[in-house]
Amino acid sequence: MTKIICALIISILMASSAFAGVIEVISLVDTRGQSDTDLLIDAPEALKNQYYPGGKMPSQILAFYVKFAGQGVLFDAGLRDGHIAGQLRVNGINPEDVNTILITHLHPDHFGGLVDADGKPTFPNAEVYVSEYETDYWFNVARNEPVISAMGLYGKRVHLFRWGDEVIPGVRAIDTAGHTPGHTAFLIECEGEKLIIAGDIMHFPEIQLPHPEIAVRYDVDPVKAVQSRKFLLDFAAWKNIPIAGMHITPPGIISVSKSGEGYVKQ
Repeated sequence: MTKIICALIISILMASSAFAGVIEVISLVDTRGQSDTDLLIDAPEALKNQYYPGGKMPSQILAFYVKFAGQGVLFDAGLRDGHIAGQLRVNGINPEDVNTILITHLHPDHFGGLVDADGKPTFPNAEVYVSEYETDYWFNVARNEPVISAMGLYGKRVHLFRWGDEVIPGVRAIDTAGHTPGHTAFLIECEGEKLIIAGDIMHFPEIQLPHPEIAVRYDVDPVKAVQSRKFLLDFAAWKNIPIAGMHITPPGIISVSKSGEGYVKQ
């Protein structure tokens, strides 16, 4: 756990991927800003004021490039054209050199960066992996044209998986449906070290850690999203596995432990 966090801090502060640990994580920040507390579903005003007295919550969009077992894997691609690609270049990684991308789910802030300003693949040599439950929803139920177009750009290089699959060597897909119907977390295991790429299991951890029952208006199924959040946080706390989340304050990795009905950062 210490190795992972140290690697991340080095990558952020020095824009360097140099680290001798088994799992090396580079945090890539697409966007930072603020969101309104009215995004929280059924959160009492007193509770919102306790955690966010100004009515605004810090928000950010991250992706992660993870090196382990001789491979480099990009988890999600961010929202905006060029931002994650630019962050990769800062760390000495060209978009053309990205061979593997795992997508947690198909909201715009997670797949948007797959497409460049000219409407071409940002990562022309990448194989893209996404849950079949997720593509079925956005292709056939919600019918989202930007999703369909982005996946079409990668064509036969898009690979579908199911929960429980070993998506690529050392990475297993975990069912965390709720935020979207096919939302997936990924468990990375390498030489005894572990890391969970948690996607959008939390958007505002300051309040959703101590109060995991609070959902957000982005959730397709808020009840199921709460269940998945509690499940994944329980698992991470029980096994003492760090969590990398796409909306956790940079550098975006935390470890958690159980505290009453909620959780706290270790």
